[in-house]
Amino acid sequence: MEKYKLSELIFDACDRIHEATTDLYERLHPEGNPRFKHEDIELSIKKFREWINFEIDAIRSATSEYRDEHKD
Repeated sequence: MEKYKLSELIFDACDRIHEATTDLYERLHPEGNPRFKHEDIELSIKKFREWINFEIDAIRSATSEYRDEHKD
């Protein structure tokens, strides 16, 4: 993998993390009204964490692959 490709993969994952953060905010604050029910909050946070963890794993995988290909 070339360095520019690694950079693209990291950018894409971070961009999706940004999207996940926006999605979380919108889930917790629909139509200008904050949610406060415990179940709603916990479900939203669970989905957010799953999405974020997936993107973090994608970054780890891409950087690991790059390191493996560029060992001295």
